[in-house]
Amino acid sequence: MSQRLPPQGPAQGSPGPVESTESDAQMVARGAGMTVLTRLSGAIRLGRSYKADNQVFVQQVEELLQALRPLIEHSGEAVLAVLENDLYLNGTRIPVRGRSLRFHSFILDELRRRQIAGFKATAGVTIEEMKIFFRLFLQPDVYSGTDLLTECLAQGTDHILPAVHASAHAPSSGFALSAAALERRPAANAGPDPGGSGPTDDSSDTASFPGDHELQGSGPGAPRGAARKSHSAAVAGARSLLMTTSLQGGMELRHAKRVVQPLVDGAFAAEPVVVGLSSLSHHDDYTYAHAVNVTLVAVTMGHSLDLDRRALADLGVAALLHDVGKSTVGRQIHNLLESFTPEEERLAEMHPVEGVKLLARSTTLNPTTLRCMRVALEHHAGPEGTGFPALGRDWRTSMLSRIVSVADCFVSLQMHRSMRGAHVTPFEALGMMLGPLKPRFHPAMLWALVRTVGFYPPGQLVTLDDGTVAVVLAPNAEDLSRPHLRPLFAPDGRRYVRDEVLDLKPLSADRSVKGALRGAEYPDNEDQAA
Repeated sequence: MSQRLPPQGPAQGSPGPVESTESDAQMVARGAGMTVLTRLSGAIRLGRSYKADNQVFVQQVEELLQALRPLIEHSGEAVLAVLENDLYLNGTRIPVRGRSLRFHSFILDELRRRQIAGFKATAGVTIEEMKIFFRLFLQPDVYSGTDLLTECLAQGTDHILPAVHASAHAPSSGFALSAAALERRPAANAGPDPGGSGPTDDSSDTASFPGDHELQGSGPGAPRGAARKSHSAAVAGARSLLMTTSLQGGMELRHAKRVVQPLVDGAFAAEPVVVGLSSLSHHDDYTYAHAVNVTLVAVTMGHSLDLDRRALADLGVAALLHDVGKSTVGRQIHNLLESFTPEEERLAEMHPVEGVKLLARSTTLNPTTLRCMRVALEHHAGPEGTGFPALGRDWRTSMLSRIVSVADCFVSLQMHRSMRGAHVTPFEALGMMLGPLKPRFHPAMLWALVRTVGFYPPGQLVTLDDGTVAVVLAPNAEDLSRPHLRPLFAPDGRRYVRDEVLDLKPLSADRSVKGALRGAEYPDNEDQAA
């Protein structure tokens, strides 16, 4: 959606309402909403029975385009997007009434089946482009998600493209999240306007489609640092959500879902899980980044266990809030882990129960809240009551709690809140969990972690059999012993200049990883995983 600007007042001495343009846009969207849904439903249904050039189908597509034209003429674009269970047309929620419910449900199901959030048509769209778009759209088993977007771009449907993700902007809660790209757009137009008005119809969600310079992850076309932008946005969202004042004033889990959604999307896009925020030292920064890192690992593990999007969203929210109880006891703890006093150790072991209390006080009770409370309580419980709090040998922890427990340990071993963590590499953290710490965790969850990060986790420095030093970019699902690598140092110790050698995606079968290194052995490694 185009950047929304604050309404401008009339020129001095000129009469007229201040927000007439925005009101007009809302009226156009509301008036077109039902028609767009019925025409789109008709085009999809007819497309299953008729070829794209059949006159019956073409007529339905022409009627859909006719329904979109008032929006395009008024705003330059027509954007249909789903956020949670609502459909929005140019940022205005399409109300669900008795006669529209079946169309609303049908469109939601069709978009989810294709793993997209909607589509966008802009000025200049033609019937021919619409026909090509629907020919691809009607093959969900072949084209879905980013594959559908890529093929639409390749086929030249520049004026109608699928939205792979929708993003949420919540001005009232002080954070904004951007998700993967819809289109190629100059940087000046990307992202929501912090000063603009929020979405209409009393909702805090709005659909926005940033330019492709904000693509997340490491897939083709994603720029260096894109995954870091997603991580930074999530940390900013976690900070807004987990601030003590926010918790005391009440917390809505829909805000947590907005923080988590790009991380869930990243799991489906097979983005690598990189844990390595070694420069964090401030307590609050650590708290928020730790929560996001645990969420990132947990949802990717959940995806490897074949959890669906709804379950992954619940898992992500529970992971984000697993340590929320630390806000109650954290300020009373002043030493690092190895130097805890008996009182500090007692306080630390109270945080799971305090988290349950805080969630019960701060949120509306519903199934998602109850799952979050259970994860907060159980993520340190361990098997057969070996952890804390002591829940008893007969207590069975939930699957979500087991996933978060593994993710929490993997992240905690690496992040710098203790002397031990300051020197643990991702490879060593994995080795500890598969070695001396193994009895603490469910075997299936440990295997999910290995599938998520590989034998050599992203961000890990490794040496190859010929002496080359490389950084791991991502695991190779086909062979965990041959990850995707970026060479950093030649066998003679010379540092490669940028683009001197190609990334090894993956390491070829005739080469092998000789061993893992500590970052301190090669301190000049700023461009590790991009």
